[in-house]
Amino acid sequence: MAISLLCLFLIAIASLIFVGKKMKRYKWNLPPSPPQLPIIGNLHQVGELPHRSLQRLAQRTGHVMLVHLGMAPITVVSSKEAAEEVLRTHDLDCCTRPNLAGPRLISRGFKDIGFSQYSEEWKERRKFLVRELFSLKKVQSSRYIREEECNFMAKKLSESTVDRSTVDLSKTLYWLTASIFFKLAFGHSFHESKFVDQEKIDELVFEAETALASFTCSDFFPVKLKRILNICV
Repeated sequence: MAISLLCLFLIAIASLIFVGKKMKRYKWNLPPSPPQLPIIGNLHQVGELPHRSLQRLAQRTGHVMLVHLGMAPITVVSSKEAAEEVLRTHDLDCCTRPNLAGPRLISRGFKDIGFSQYSEEWKERRKFLVRELFSLKKVQSSRYIREEECNFMAKKLSESTVDRSTVDLSKTLYWLTASIFFKLAFGHSFHESKFVDQEKIDELVFEAETALASFTCSDFFPVKLKRILNICV
């Protein structure tokens, strides 16, 4: 009984928030939004292929629209002109990465340069990375590593041709990339290392990709509301 009353109270609060957002839209001149439900917003309209779902919504709503995934307002841009304005004209206002649970887990609290917030610290990290890894001198000095690994891959493909065995091209290119980075980082050949468990590496990479591509409840709802919803469910 208490849980039911709590859920009803939660729905009432969410409805008030929903109405309040409608009133704020006129004040802040926000983009148009498709119809939404209390609490979940437009989550029910996003399927297994979000890009297609958002495309269908944009065809009805407009090339610049505001969708609510739970309590998270998200601006969706789907035209060339609008994308150019966002990515070039207003680049500094839109370049900060979203605070999502998956990247936070993988990057140990957004300490990785690929997921950290745009700031002076991030710019210094980027300068260091370009200077130490991607400068012309550094790229040329590591050319022999790329050539060795590409030759090794070509040799393996030739052997597969002789044996008439099937080749998983995605996996082959994945291991080529892994081999190059391994030798750049540790100075040893990935294929000759006795301390590398390839199956374990495959498992870790798959888990990392899954975490990055997945969304959690905390991405769409405040932490306290997420706990209440978990109790109700």
